[in-house]
Amino acid sequence: MMKPKAILFDMGGVLLDSVDDWDAEGFPISFPDGLPDPAPLDWFLGMSQEISSRFLAMPVPRRAMEVRPIIEAWLRNRQAEPTPEMVEHWYEILCCWEASPVYAFVRPTLETLRDMGFRLGVISNTLMPAGRIRRRFDEAGIRTLFEFTVFSAEFGANKPDPAIFRHALDSMALDAGDVWYVGDKPNRDVCGAHSVGMTAVLVDSAHHEHINDAPENIPDLRIEDISELPSLLKTLTR
Repeated sequence: MMKPKAILFDMGGVLLDSVDDWDAEGFPISFPDGLPDPAPLDWFLGMSQEISSRFLAMPVPRRAMEVRPIIEAWLRNRQAEPTPEMVEHWYEILCCWEASPVYAFVRPTLETLRDMGFRLGVISNTLMPAGRIRRRFDEAGIRTLFEFTVFSAEFGANKPDPAIFRHALDSMALDAGDVWYVGDKPNRDVCGAHSVGMTAVLVDSAHHEHINDAPENIPDLRIEDISELPSLLKTLTR
């Protein structure tokens, strides 16, 4: 196996905890200080669950979803006036679901990879636009380590759609054969990377059983987390 020129990363489950279901179990991960509003938590979780359920019910690969009409309906349900300002207020709070804290090992690993000469980027599925995520990356000191980031809610199509992978390759002027893509979901990350000719690296997680779903879901490499990458890459040559 040849050493890549660039390494692109998934976000949830790779750089930070993935909160896919927007439920009470995941709430403390994304909102460690609680809900930044005096509204009832049950109401917020109910609204979040409806949005998440509608999104997950969309056919794969999912397009970006407009959630503001759902926010308006839930505000009316609690007899609150759904003014544009109030809708945007809750829209911003909902964006926090996907911006959980970055793993402690991520920054030193990315800095090492950058110092080794690798170009770095992110290709991630998100339900919401990534303003909060970018601020989280800033707080963790990793945003400037990425040459390029693309988030599906802003791009308009999500993994495993080859279009989002090709967009990253075109934007960075890279050949797919020179790129490793690191993700935790075989049926989204591995097959999506393989569909454009990237090397697929799987971070082992609860999703690993999906490698058996299809031949294209079988990764080229498996790791426990991205902190293994620098030592692994040192053994390879171009």
